[in-house]
Amino acid sequence: MILNAEHHERMERQGYCVLERVFSHVDMDSLARSIERYQEEHQRQIALQGGTAGISRADEITFTSHLAEKDPDIMRFCRRPELIDITTSLLGPDVDLYWNQSVYKMPEGIREFPWHQDDGYTPVFPTPYLTLWLAINDATLQNGCISVLPGSHKEGLLPHVSTPLGLTCHDNDHHDQGEKVPVSAGSLAAFWSLTAHKSGPNSSDSVRKAYIIQYSKSGLVSLRTGEVIEAVTPIARDGIAVAAA
Repeated sequence: MILNAEHHERMERQGYCVLERVFSHVDMDSLARSIERYQEEHQRQIALQGGTAGISRADEITFTSHLAEKDPDIMRFCRRPELIDITTSLLGPDVDLYWNQSVYKMPEGIREFPWHQDDGYTPVFPTPYLTLWLAINDATLQNGCISVLPGSHKEGLLPHVSTPLGLTCHDNDHHDQGEKVPVSAGSLAAFWSLTAHKSGPNSSDSVRKAYIIQYSKSGLVSLRTGEVIEAVTPIARDGIAVAAA
C-alpha cells in the first residue's frame, strides 16, 4: 500500500498530500518521450494560431490534453498498479480515468497560473474527484511548483472569475497564499478537485514538466448538462484493475 494513515489524514484535513518517489527516473524519462511528440506539436499549433489557444500560451505554458486516449503507452501508464492502489484507496473500488494532460511551463516565464479549483472549470457530481500531479522532472520553488490552500476543499465550489490567464477563485493579493509544494521527479502531489491551487512562475533556465492525471468515481455526471460523462475510461471495478480493451 502506497498510502498510509498519515496520507489519508492529510487528504481529509488539508485536501492534499505528497507521495514521494512513486516512480523511477527511468519511468519519467520514458513517459516524457511519449508525451513530448504531442506537446511539441501542440506548441507548434498554438504558435500558428497566434500564440494563444485556450489557457495555453506558446513559449510560456502548454496544456496538452487527452494524451492517454491518443497513445497506448501513456494509457498503460495510467493503469499502473501504483495508480490503481492510490486511486482505489482514496476514491473507492470503482474508478474511471476522467481527464489527463501534460503541463509544460517554459523557462523564464514571469506569470503565475492563478488560484483555482479543478471543479471550477467543469463542475461534476460526485465531487471531489482526485487530481494526481506527477512531476516528470523536479518541480521546485524556482521553476514553478504548485501551491495549495490547505482546507479549501471543505468550502465547496468557490466562485470563479475569468482572467486572461485562466479562471481564478482567490485573490493573489490576499494575505493567505497557501503552502508551496515542491515535488521531486517521480513523486506525486495528490489533491481533491475542490482544493484550491496555483503554480508559480518559472524563473529557471529549463522547462518544468508535469503530467496531470485525474480519476473519479464511476458514474460521473456533468452539473451543467445533468448527463453522465461518457468520455471516461474504466480503470478499476470492485478494486480490481480493468483490462485494457
